[in-house]
Amino acid sequence: MINLQKLLRARSTRIVLAGALIGTGAMGFAPYVFNDISTQAAINAPLIRLTAASDGTVAALPDNGRYFDRTTDVRLLDLSQDTGAVADLKAEADLAQAEMALSQRQLAELTAQDQRLARRAAVFTGATTQRLMADRDSAQAALAGCEAQRAEEAANLARVRTLAAQGFISPAGVEKAQATAALKTSDCSGAAAKLRAIQVTRSAAESSVFIGDSYNDAPYAVQQADRLLLQKQSIEKTLSDATARYRLATLRLKDALSRASYRAPAGTLVWAETASPGAAIRAGEPVLDLLDCRRRFVQVALPERKAEVIAPGASADIRMIGSHQWMKGRVVNISGAASRRKEELLAASTYSVPDDREIVVDVALPAPDAAKMDAARKCDVGRLAEVRFSRTL
Repeated sequence: MINLQKLLRARSTRIVLAGALIGTGAMGFAPYVFNDISTQAAINAPLIRLTAASDGTVAALPDNGRYFDRTTDVRLLDLSQDTGAVADLKAEADLAQAEMALSQRQLAELTAQDQRLARRAAVFTGATTQRLMADRDSAQAALAGCEAQRAEEAANLARVRTLAAQGFISPAGVEKAQATAALKTSDCSGAAAKLRAIQVTRSAAESSVFIGDSYNDAPYAVQQADRLLLQKQSIEKTLSDATARYRLATLRLKDALSRASYRAPAGTLVWAETASPGAAIRAGEPVLDLLDCRRRFVQVALPERKAEVIAPGASADIRMIGSHQWMKGRVVNISGAASRRKEELLAASTYSVPDDREIVVDVALPAPDAAKMDAARKCDVGRLAEVRFSRTL
């Protein structure tokens, strides 16, 4: 006991104890020397407000507080295909599809008719060509016969002239023989001209041009085929337009049905239902608010003179009150006390309301691991925090 009292009363013991107390105080006060510290901060996060893409009925929504640790499809609306914009799109698609079917049937019928007309035109062309060949052969035979008779009449005229020179035939007989020979020569010229006309007609027929009257240079089947071609072109345009309308209506219908759901990313949480399941809703009205836990941040009020010291991108240490775990944050925004603030799409109220000559610094927290986030704490939104900024000495 005596030794203990001597030890406690010893000068060295008192010096060590005083040094320990001074060191402990220095350690507690050191952060305030080397850092700018603020406890007027709270964890906040933006909201993702989901609205109705079209008129419909609110679907069965997930419960408030449900956390999505992986990408999840959330159905927002029940869209009826009997009413509303979806029904109009479906009716438009059905009408375009009916026009497509009708146009396709008409094209099939016109194609079959075109084939029948082509066969008729081929038969007509073949028959006409054969007839013209027969006419040519007949004209050639007639011309050959005429030439033979003309030669005979020419020989007879020569004999008559010889006999007339000998006085056996009168001049009237010579004139008669001359007239007969001239008539036969004229007949042969006409036969030759007819043969040439047949040959011209046949050459034109081989090029599918049939010489007849002044306005019919093609058979009726060919003329009908030309009219069918114009009809086919008109129907093909109708089919093309109907196909385009059908595809557009189908895409819009598919898009409308797909927008009835939302693909919630991992790391989000159902914050609030803004519409009741089963209620009718109009396009643009809010349905559900999701909390984006991936983009948590804190807002800290600091003296205005720190605006030139703390810059965007600077690091900060954040610790939630009651926790011993520090997190590294990054300054993303600095605004003055007179700046307007919109809190409609923030989960928590702004805890750090700046006074005069103060600035508000937004510090982004690191993105948490979506699979390890405690959904029961609602991503710690609203918890108070201590924020430290390194001070430049």
